[in-house]
Amino acid sequence: MTAATRSAVIVGLLWAGGAGAVSDFDLLDINEGELRFLAEPPAQPPHLQSTHVQISEESLKTGWVRVKQCHYRLDRVGAMQVVFAKDRVRDLKILRADNIARAWIEENSVQLEQVGQNAVLCILSENRSFMTTEPDGGYEWRGGPYMRRFLDGYFPMHVKLAVDYPVARLQLIAIEPPAVKLNAVTFPGHVRLDVLFVGRLEVNLRFVAAAGSSDPGW
Repeated sequence: MTAATRSAVIVGLLWAGGAGAVSDFDLLDINEGELRFLAEPPAQPPHLQSTHVQISEESLKTGWVRVKQCHYRLDRVGAMQVVFAKDRVRDLKILRADNIARAWIEENSVQLEQVGQNAVLCILSENRSFMTTEPDGGYEWRGGPYMRRFLDGYFPMHVKLAVDYPVARLQLIAIEPPAVKLNAVTFPGHVRLDVLFVGRLEVNLRFVAAAGSSDPGW
């Protein structure tokens, strides 16, 4: 897998409408997609997405990583969907769907109907989001775009991201965008991010082969 085939595979929530959906938002807060980090949380705690990504030694050969994501404080709407990039997701499973009348998998998406108050959704999947970078022979994991979107507007969102990787094979060298790095805690084999923002957020983690590691044989 090369940089030419890269594509984002974890996508934020897209509202499909529903009676009364707009009334739950402050229309003055509408953002058209420009990424803006928030120093303070809004008065109403926003939707929280907590994601755990496991990069294994096998990921270095195949590009597939294991991902568990949970969504908390979902907005009360008639219909909602979580969409993944087509051909970049497999083994998609719904682990938890609390206060949601109906939840099902449809191709590369999870569809929801009648999302109630304090709804929680947890999803398990394998995503092809780890790749080599050329010509330096490094590696990159891409997450996102994370977004909370309704119609043409974007609203505040809270993302907590945990990424684990094989420290014997990889060394982390960069976190992008730079503003995200300010909210990161890193130690060998682990990255933890906690970001509050509005708009579309994409996260890139760049790696090189750890000293003494063997070539994965791509």
